[in-house]
Amino acid sequence: MKTTLQFKLSFMFFMVMLISATVSISLLLLIFSPIMRKNSETQLSEMAVSISTLAEKLDEKEYTPEKIVALATNSGFTITKVENTDKKVIESSATVDEKGYEIHSSGIIPKATMVIKVRGEFFVIDSFSNDSMYWIINFVIILSFIGCIVIGTIITAFVGKTILQPLHDISRATSEVARGNFKVRVRVPDDIEYGMLANNFNKMAVQLSEIETLRGDFISSVSHEFKTPLASIQGFAKLLQDENISEDDRREYTQIIIDETSRLTKLSTNILKLTKLENQKTIGKKSKFLLDEQIRKIILMLEPEWSKKDIELDIDLEEITYVGNEELMAQIWQNIINNAIKFTNKFGHIGVKLYRSEQCIVAKVSDDGPCIPDEKRTKIFEKFYQGDHSRSTDGNGLGLALVQRVVELCNGSVWVENTHPSGVCFTVQLPYIIEDM
Repeated sequence: MKTTLQFKLSFMFFMVMLISATVSISLLLLIFSPIMRKNSETQLSEMAVSISTLAEKLDEKEYTPEKIVALATNSGFTITKVENTDKKVIESSATVDEKGYEIHSSGIIPKATMVIKVRGEFFVIDSFSNDSMYWIINFVIILSFIGCIVIGTIITAFVGKTILQPLHDISRATSEVARGNFKVRVRVPDDIEYGMLANNFNKMAVQLSEIETLRGDFISSVSHEFKTPLASIQGFAKLLQDENISEDDRREYTQIIIDETSRLTKLSTNILKLTKLENQKTIGKKSKFLLDEQIRKIILMLEPEWSKKDIELDIDLEEITYVGNEELMAQIWQNIINNAIKFTNKFGHIGVKLYRSEQCIVAKVSDDGPCIPDEKRTKIFEKFYQGDHSRSTDGNGLGLALVQRVVELCNGSVWVENTHPSGVCFTVQLPYIIEDM
């Protein structure tokens, strides 16, 4: 059966108190039982001497055995007159005939009993009665322990509710998060442990809220990116059904459909690559290769693009051997250089530089295209973000997101800054890889 933590805490306190009380009472009885037994037997022995003395000195006609016993005892004792055929008298007959009385005691809380013969009559005297001080003290002690256990358990239940309230708050908040409400927050208590838990929960809620926002933006952006080329393909495919269109128009429409199909293919490929990289924790298979040679190959591969715009290239590449994932590293240079080509005006200038610094490997790709506003430079590496219209092209906003993820996997960093009077410069820093070199 499921129980609350508050109940478990109260029950635990109850059991601890019960066990403690039981052990305490047991120890007290073990320690004081011999003392109480001896004290009870001593009282009864002295009482027997007093009764014998009174029986010898007092007049038999005026003082009956009952009166004599009453004179020597008090309300703390239980006195019972018995016949000589009583079981206790028979069992004690030998000692009683010899001494005039017999005393024996029993029980954890000692109860002393005396069988005494007074002028031929037998009496049984118990050291305990309902009014006995020993009985009252023991009864009070037991009641006190029980009262402490009950009161302590009740207090623990109320205090436990207060202590566990932050857990209840977090539990309710977690239930809200499970229902998709990421705006829920919990109060941060003063307690260090609960404070850390509440802080971490609030951070989690914030992160989940941001992830949910990113997910919504991602779906919206992907839907938009797919919708535009699909609409073009559908529209021009319908135009191709017209038998009266000219051959030139047919070729133009066919080329548009091919271009839009290529755009969809590229978009799908980039989404798959980015998704794979986001779920990837390491750079993957590594090999030794020349970083400068790789960048040169990328520049040559993009030659049709920069030649078409008559762009002047300023290439300064230091020979650097690097150990990493060659395929992923190519994604960095291809996207950054291609990005620079797209945003550089006709007859513009692009600079590509690679060198070693004291701490790391540095690559810089600069162009003299339009600058990026400061408020948008921080977002340029986000998925599907394409900046302002001055730097928007037919891209899909995934290239730089891919660059940033690959650089992160390489434990490096990448950023962009405006150059003066115009243009931007992308900087990539990579740590030295010593292994296998």
